[in-house]
Order: sequence, then structure tokens, then C-alpha cells
Amino acid sequence: MKKKLLLFVAYLICFITYFPANAGEKIFATYFDIPINSPAGTEVTGRIHLERNKDVLTSPIPKGYKFEIIEQDEKELFRIETRYDLSNRIMGVLVVDKKKNTGSEPSSSILTIALKDGNKQIKKFKITVRIVKGTLWSLLYKRYTPGTIKNNRLYGRKTYSDKEVAEKIIELENNDGRFEGFKCYTAHPADYKGVFDPKNEYTNTHTIEYDWAEVACQIGGLGYSYATSDVYGPKGTPEKRKELREALYKAILAYTLSVPIEGKDVEIDGKPIGNCTGDGFSLLQAHKLAGHQIPTHQWTLTDPLVVPTLYLMPDILKGMQENDETCLKVHDALIRYNQLFMSIVKSRRAIDNPKERWGEIQDTLYSSGAWADANLGHRSRTMLALPLIWADYNRPLTYVQYWYSDFYKDKPFKDFSFSPGWSPQGIIADVSRWMTKYNVPAHKYIQSGFQPDGTISHHIANATDAAMVAYGFEWLTDCNTGYRYFQNTKFKVDDKHYQFQLDRLLNVYPKLFYKQHMDFLVSGRSYLDNLQKFATRKYPEAVNTMLKARNKDTQLAGVEELQATVDRIKANTYEYSGTDAYWVNEYLVHRRGESEKPFYCSLKLKSERTVGAEDFGKVRKSWHLGYGILQLKVRGDEYASQVLKNYDWHAVPGLTEEWRTDPLPAKGGAQASLPGLNKISGVLADGKAGIGIYHHLTKETYSSATAFKSYHFIEDKIIALGSGIARLRPGQQQGIATFIDQSVFNQPLTLCINGKEQTVKPGESINRQEAITSLCWIHQGEKGYIILPKNKLELLIKTGKEVNTTDLKIANKKPNFIIALNHGMNPGSELDDNYVYYLIPNVSKEEMKAKVADLQKDIATTQNAASSHAAYSAADKTWQYAFFKPGTASVGKMEVTSEDVALIMLRDNGNSWILSASNPMPDGKKQTLTFYTNMSLKAGTYVYQTKGMQKLEGETVTISPAKDGSKIVVELPDIRDEKKYNYQSDLYAATPIVVEIAK
Repeated sequence: MKKKLLLFVAYLICFITYFPANAGEKIFATYFDIPINSPAGTEVTGRIHLERNKDVLTSPIPKGYKFEIIEQDEKELFRIETRYDLSNRIMGVLVVDKKKNTGSEPSSSILTIALKDGNKQIKKFKITVRIVKGTLWSLLYKRYTPGTIKNNRLYGRKTYSDKEVAEKIIELENNDGRFEGFKCYTAHPADYKGVFDPKNEYTNTHTIEYDWAEVACQIGGLGYSYATSDVYGPKGTPEKRKELREALYKAILAYTLSVPIEGKDVEIDGKPIGNCTGDGFSLLQAHKLAGHQIPTHQWTLTDPLVVPTLYLMPDILKGMQENDETCLKVHDALIRYNQLFMSIVKSRRAIDNPKERWGEIQDTLYSSGAWADANLGHRSRTMLALPLIWADYNRPLTYVQYWYSDFYKDKPFKDFSFSPGWSPQGIIADVSRWMTKYNVPAHKYIQSGFQPDGTISHHIANATDAAMVAYGFEWLTDCNTGYRYFQNTKFKVDDKHYQFQLDRLLNVYPKLFYKQHMDFLVSGRSYLDNLQKFATRKYPEAVNTMLKARNKDTQLAGVEELQATVDRIKANTYEYSGTDAYWVNEYLVHRRGESEKPFYCSLKLKSERTVGAEDFGKVRKSWHLGYGILQLKVRGDEYASQVLKNYDWHAVPGLTEEWRTDPLPAKGGAQASLPGLNKISGVLADGKAGIGIYHHLTKETYSSATAFKSYHFIEDKIIALGSGIARLRPGQQQGIATFIDQSVFNQPLTLCINGKEQTVKPGESINRQEAITSLCWIHQGEKGYIILPKNKLELLIKTGKEVNTTDLKIANKKPNFIIALNHGMNPGSELDDNYVYYLIPNVSKEEMKAKVADLQKDIATTQNAASSHAAYSAADKTWQYAFFKPGTASVGKMEVTSEDVALIMLRDNGNSWILSASNPMPDGKKQTLTFYTNMSLKAGTYVYQTKGMQKLEGETVTISPAKDGSKIVVELPDIRDEKKYNYQSDLYAATPIVVEIAK
């Protein structure tokens, strides 16, 4: 579908729709069933609905409309009644006819139904009524309801003692179902004086919806007692249970009817706030009568009512069958209230704004439409409850008009809708469809979705993030509840959706686990959580849940391998050897362990395209995560959660920044650290070796430094280079430092500085600053650090009490050790503005001298200020080049001249060369990288495959003879190839390009 320009905002066209009597009506009649042995008068579950029911307030159902059975099989079991709900929506209700019974064996009946206007037939359609041992509603209720009491969100995170319940019942009796102390029952939203923070729209604005949320939570707490109490619960005293049930009915009615839903429910300057269902709630935010948080996180108001409503549903349905007025009102009120669940704030209804939350929705090649984000995991809690509350398979999921395709009148193209490809048609089919919307691909930077490199992004207020634990993991796996919900039913989820999840559980997550610890650098807001628990409990549980949710005929590839991987992770025997570049999120993992000594090293960068970890804490800590952060693990617990709780978060490993002592900025949202100003940031890997390039240039103004940095990963050697370090802002007027490591201090720290050794024991406190005049090495645990001497450079060591722990409230008085290089207040004028250091895993203190001697012979590096870095390992025959701008770099007798900003790697593989390259400044438009080597490579055109989750045939690498060597032209994925790359060419623009060239 070609992209078209449509300059309108969806909310402006919520107007009266007229349906002439002779127009075709859309019928919702997907599914019907009824138990065996049902006597005369029993209603079929599933009623017939019209799409136009959504517009009854502006276009009432014609008075002559009625349903008739034209034909049914010889059993003639059913009659049909035309009824209206309390909101005047028309329904066709099938009932077992007089003197009939559905029989003792499962079967089905086929009926032909007509919708008529008087004697004129408007529509004729066939339906099948399934006569079953147990209805689908009963099955779904049994599958979903018991688990709701295990999730405290679904009862508002409140519980009451039986004494408190008794007091609440009296309170509700005395106040017509209202809790005391809340004016939201009768107040106009304008009666609340909002407090808005222009820098953080998610703060508590003290507007009316916060009272609504509290009332909902109190109802939730009473509902939890109705589900579990020894006195008021299912096994409690019938009289007491009845008291609570009637109190809950009153509370639900008083509360839900006080919340404005329709646009006419709230007037602004004498006019309705809007014309669509849901506007009474969602448009409050546009008028500053509500904040941003709750109207964009609607489950805050719907979740707390799930437990009370579901545990009341058998009572409500029984009462409705008996025509009980209260039960009919409560059910109607719940349907009305839950319309707010899919109501959308004004700004997010725009379909033509690429800067809105879900992108330019009308451009369906690049946007997956409304709700295309990780919050579907949150939304699914209420969504899976709604079919049970509706108790009708064919009532649509929502009456909010702009979710329907007819709202857009076939513009910008035929059948366009707010969520492309979907328009409500009946809640069972609707919810089943939404359970397939978890695997949403990102198509470009700053867009939520599953990235082609295997990472997951959610919050994109400022740039693309890596949210592999909080948000991302839920987005990947929360669907399992929905898969189980529909398991082995007519509405089961297709195999491809299970496979999508399995592929990531098998091929991405285990590579980020080392010694049962998940990598904190890409854990998103969960960076400080117990990530060992995540790897050993949450991950295996998700795998197990997914496998249990399979249908009988589900066919998946990799199940046995996944199960074996989970077993190894739980037994702490899982190992992986490889070097993988997650290029979209500028993240690289270099690790060994399958047949060699294990270690794990990772690098996280950020740029104008990406951000680091979000921070939701009161004391900000993750501010610098992403600024060239480099960690090395051997034991596995070096950066465990308790270690990070003792951190000085100004001194994160790999960072080059001013070593400030003041608190990190507390104001601003979770992404207040912002993306960088730098365009250059990227990673390259060929499966065995890797390289990262990073221009440190910050957008936020708390940070003070700038630098050109590269990182080289060659077997058990990690080489860090820096140059052009300078002060960018005045800052706190502390020295600028490069932090080599900050890790757990539970083994002796040995320092060999300028030829003199010193051992610092755990618990000792030192604050040492010493000029480096010769090669230095440091050892701790199983890790070695080697610092090459410069003309003027200082080594900084802090341990114990000398470490300025950022958040003392969570620390355990076991500070870490910090190794850093001091570049001075103004690098280059006092101390050197460049550095070289190595990280070495699996080395003992006794081996350090020999290791130093070996590496001096093995490794060569060059740094050309702000132009290029290069590294070479003679032992591994690997050459790596990082070009910050076009130029020439030479190392290990190989000279490379690049015409572009680029990452380039050559590895001698014996009978062949492994040539790798990538573009660390992707813009989706650049078409080629061109460079020259003084090494003659075999001429030819080589086709490469993209890396990541889907191996696509890429472009070509063309090698031709050049003076004293070869010319290499690398064709990049670019906008011309958008269809070939699934309209993700922007994201593939930085993919690692690897070809093998025979000698």
C-alpha cells in the first residue's frame, strides 16, 4: 500500500452517521453455543449484534428492525427474540423453544436468520449453534478467573480484613454505594485543581481520575474478599456473602455511573466535550481536566474491577436470567464503563503524525497501528476478562467508533482502520486477534517493536531503547496467558506466533545470560533488579508456560533445544561461545565458554538514535548507561544487583566523563538522560571477533566531556582505545576520567604501578592517585587490567569507604573497587587526552607478568585523534579499524584507507579471509562504503546475508584490484531496498556485513 498524505486528525470526524434502511448492515454473529440437556426457555450464549449499535446515541436503531428465523434444521430447537439492552442496542437472542430440549449428546443446529425492517428483508445470514457439554464461556472462565487473584493489579492491590469488610459494607449502605471522602462521585472534573509539570507529563496531577482510581481499587479490595474470604468468600456464610454481593453491586453502580464515558457526559462551555464513545473520559486530558498517565494507561481504572466483576459474574448472569433489575443494571454499567478501556487521548488519535506514539498510522508499511507497543501485556489483563464480562461472544470488544474501519470512510485507502486489518466484529474473535499483536516489528528508529537484531524496544519518547527485561520480556511472553485462554478452541492462535516467541527465547535471551545472570546493560528499567532470579525463574517459567499453552496440533521448530537450554541455565551449565552485534541498539556481546575458559564481555553505546536504561527510582542511577559502557565477567556475579546497589554511578565501567560527586539529576522523566548528540555509534561482529566505535557527545547538559572511543574484541583480549578527550561543558569542575572497572570487591586487588606491587584486601579503603610512567597492570579475582603508559596520565584507585556510593539507602556497606584513568580538568593541556587499556579474563595474579609480556608482542594499536583507531592481534591474525571520518589507518603492516565513516575488520581464517564492515552512522539513505587495503584480496562480487533474527539476502561486496592492493565497495541496505528488507531498511542500514574471500 503506497503511502499517502492525509491532513486530518481522527478525533475531528466523530460525527453523526446515517444508515438508510436499505443499506447493508454488518452483522456480528460469529459464535453460538448452549449446553446439552438445556430445557425450553434457555438462552443460547452468543447474541446477534449489528455494527451500527456503536452509533445508537446519534443514529438510533430503526423502530421496525427485528430478527426472524427463516429456516432451521428438522430439530427446530430455537426461537429468536429481538431485544434491546439498556443502552438501546439491538440484539437477536436465541432461546430454546417451547417443549424443546437440546438433548443429551453434543450436536449442532444450522439456522438461517433474517434482519428485517418491518416486512422488508435487510440481511440474510446463516449461523451454527453448537450444542456442547460445556460452553466456551465456561471454559474461558475456568481458565482465566482463578489466576486473577494471583495478580494484585486485578483487585487494585488492596486487601481488607473481614472486620474492615464489614465496616465498608456499612459505609456503602449509608452512602448509596459510595465510599466516604471522595467528591468524584458528583463533582465535575473542573472542580479539581490540577497540578501539571511541563517537564514530566506522567506525574500525579491531582485531577479527578486519581480519585476514580482509588475508588476502583477499594472495590477491587472488596472483590478480593468476595473471592477469598473465609467469611464472605465462596465457602463463607451465605448471609454474609449476600451482604457483600449487594454492597458490591451498589458500589459498582455508584462508581461506574459517575465516570463520564460518552462525549455528552461532560460539557465544556455548554457543549459536549466530544462526539465519540469514550470521549467523556479520554478528552479530559486535552482540556487539562485530567493528566496524561491514567488516560494513556487505561488499565489503571479497569484492572482493579476484574476480580470483583469476574467473581460476581455467575451471580450477575443468574440474576439477568431471572430478569433481576439490579443485575441488568450492573451488567450494563460494566459494559458502559469498560468503553474507557479503548478510548484514546486526543493527540494519539492522529493517523498522519509520524511523531505520535504509534507513528504515522496511515502508513501501514511502517506503522502497525494503534496500540503497537509493549503495553499490550498490560492491556491483555482487562482484555481477557471482557469476554467473560460481556458473556456474549458476538458483542464487539468496543463501541469506541474510531476503532472501526467505517469511521475513516475508506480513506486514505479502502478498509483502513486505526489498527490496520482489524475492525471490531465480536469480542471472542476480537480478543483472539489481539493475542496475535505481540510480535510487532519495529520498522525504523524511535519506534516500539521487535528489532531485527533481536532486541526489543518499548519507550521511544526520545530514541530507541533496549528493554529486554521490563516491558520487553512481558511483550514477548505475556501473550502466553492469551494463548492458553484460546488453546484448542476455534479461536486458537496460529503456530507462527508461538514460533516467533520461541525463536527469541532460544536464540537471543540465553546469549545474554552468563552464570545465571542477565546482562544489566540491556535490562531497561530493571537494571537494578535481581537479574539472577530473572534468568533462573522468570525466563524458565515463561518458556514452560508457552510450551504448555500449545495447541494439540501446534508444530514448532527448536522445542527440544529450548528445553535443553533451560535445563542448562537452571543447572548453571549453560555456555556459549561467540561474538554477536545487536546493531540497532548499538550493543555487542563477546563471550566464550563452550570449549574454552568462560567469560562474558558486553558493550552498550548510544547515539542520536538510541538511549540507555530508563530510571524510575527516586535517586537516579542509570544516567550514564549507554555512554560506551564496557563490562567483563568471569565469575558471573561481578555486577550482580547487590554490587550495583553499592555503585558510584558516576563511575560506570567504560565511561569517559567528569567524575562528579553531586547527585545525578533527579528531575525529568525516566529517559531524562536523553539520547546522544552523536551520529557515530556502532558495533560490528563476525561471530568470532568484534569492534565498537563511539563518539561520546552528550545531549543532556549534566555530562561534561566528549571523546572518540573504540572497543576491540579479539578472543580473550578486550582492547579499549580513546582519543580526543576534551571538556565539553564546565560541569562541576572535577577531573575527567575514563573508568576501567567498578566491580565487586570480594577478593584481593593487586596493583603493579610503575613496577611496584601493592595488594589491597577486601574491606580496606584507599584513594590513590599516581602518575603512570610505565606499563601498569592490575589484578582482581580472575580479571587482569593492563594500562599502557602515556606521556602524562594518572591512575586512580578507590576502594571501600572512599567510594562515593550513590544511593546509600539500598547499599549494604560493602563498597566496590574503582579503577580509572585521570585526564585532568582540561584533557590535553595537563594530562593526556587519550588512553589504551586491555581487559583480560581468566588470568591469575601469578600469570600477569607473563601475560603482559605476551600481549606486548601480540597487540598493536594506533590512534589518530578524531580520525581513526585501529588494533591488531598477531596471534589471531585479526585487523580492526574504526574510522570517525574518511582517512587512512595502518596497523600490523596493513593499511586501510576509507572514504567513509566505517567499521572494518579483516581476519585471516587460514585458507580464506573473513572481511567484515558496517556503517556506524546509519541514516537509511547511504548506499555504499568504499575503502582500500594494501592487501591484495581475490577480486569478485560477493553476496552477503544479513545478521539477526531473519537471514535475508543482502546486497553485494565488490572487490577489485587497486594500486598496491584492493578496492572494496560494500553495498548497504538503503531506502531503495525497503520492500526487500520488510520495510526495515532503516534498521538494516547498520547490519554487520560479513563475507568470506578465498585466498
